[in-house]
Amino acid sequence: MTMRRLLLVTSVFAFAACRGTVPERNAPPEQAISAILIGCKTILPSGETRNGRIKINFESEGGRQAEVYRLPLDGGENYLFLIEPGTYRITPTRSIFGFYKPTMKVVIEGRTYPLPFPRDLLRQHAYDIKPGKITALGSLEAKVMPALPGQKPAIQVRLDDSTQARRNVVQSTIRDMMDPRRSLEVRETSIAWSRALQNSLMELLAEDGQRQLYKPAK
Repeated sequence: MTMRRLLLVTSVFAFAACRGTVPERNAPPEQAISAILIGCKTILPSGETRNGRIKINFESEGGRQAEVYRLPLDGGENYLFLIEPGTYRITPTRSIFGFYKPTMKVVIEGRTYPLPFPRDLLRQHAYDIKPGKITALGSLEAKVMPALPGQKPAIQVRLDDSTQARRNVVQSTIRDMMDPRRSLEVRETSIAWSRALQNSLMELLAEDGQRQLYKPAK
């Protein structure tokens, strides 16, 4: 390999690193590794469709030493991503030069819907991702609103992080991973993560119970 070609390859990898890396999905837990659970829904005026995709970043604090993960999410899917422990926030995706993209692009049924990156996502609290634990973020939803003839349809993107939504993501992941139609590798992964998944579910059930216990009287 010539020096010029080597420099070109090195530059390509450097630019790719600026954008972040896609974390492993449904992989067995490694020592001291953590995981997040996030679902995705893409909804048209006619109803929910699985033919859609949303992309966000999940980034830790730490400047140049920060972990930068790209999360490509398909409609109707739940994702268990392996990530390093740390404190993270939801952020816009980055260009190949590492700059944040101010515009989010959601693709549904082959059509691209651009929108400013939602402020509600930027305002989400920081997530403390602890070693050996699974943190359920909830479900990222993209909903295309009905439009009058001749008008461009508007789209709304939000994270449903209610207790119910987070619990649904955990329960659906457990059910999907144990599906006998899944590959042996996926089912073995579910067994490896079973304790962390059960702990996550129990914490959400306890959170919901506390909320009902302290529900104000009408």
